[in-house]
Amino acid sequence: MKALMFAALFISFSAAFAQTNEPSNKTSAAVAPIKVKPPKTICRSEDTTGSMFPTRTCHSREEWTAIDAANAANAERLRNSRGTAGRN
Repeated sequence: MKALMFAALFISFSAAFAQTNEPSNKTSAAVAPIKVKPPKTICRSEDTTGSMFPTRTCHSREEWTAIDAANAANAERLRNSRGTAGRN
């Protein structure tokens, strides 16, 4: 009788230890999602016409690159148009 109880106890403990929550294969483990950081904002002080206080404007690096390129294109367009006014 003791042998039968020992065998039943042994089987129940071995079945309990066989069922673990960890995956058997390391490659099948769930991969944590990649956290994407928002772009870093860069703030600049800009002088506003008619005000004694500068305004602070914040944009991402890509936006500042586009703004600077547009400003450079406008300045170049103005430089080119000044010399031709009034000439025939």
